[in-house]
Amino acid sequence: MRHPFAVAALCLSATVFASTPVLAAKKTQTKNIDFGAISCSEFLQELSQSSSEDAGVVLMWIDGYLSGVSGDTMLDWKDLEKFSANLVTYCGNKPNEKVLNAAEAVGISK
Repeated sequence: MRHPFAVAALCLSATVFASTPVLAAKKTQTKNIDFGAISCSEFLQELSQSSSEDAGVVLMWIDGYLSGVSGDTMLDWKDLEKFSANLVTYCGNKPNEKVLNAAEAVGISK
């Protein structure tokens, strides 16, 4: 049953290899993000000004955060897409909500 692990390792290697020049070029302009402090409106503004690669990294980070909170160890790509869309919609409707509270509201089944 090594096949899923091999595929994941190959995808990770390809991602790291492909993103290395981008990351190296952005090191001087990258700023830290305090997800616990930013509102949904600030999050959406930053997301709209980001490249698709940067937006993907941010959404993956939030998904990983939620996995730590909930204990969910499964990465389901379709669920990630659905979560991302739901988070953007939720934040659009509640711009003053903290983004991590919004993420928990749409991403953790209770």
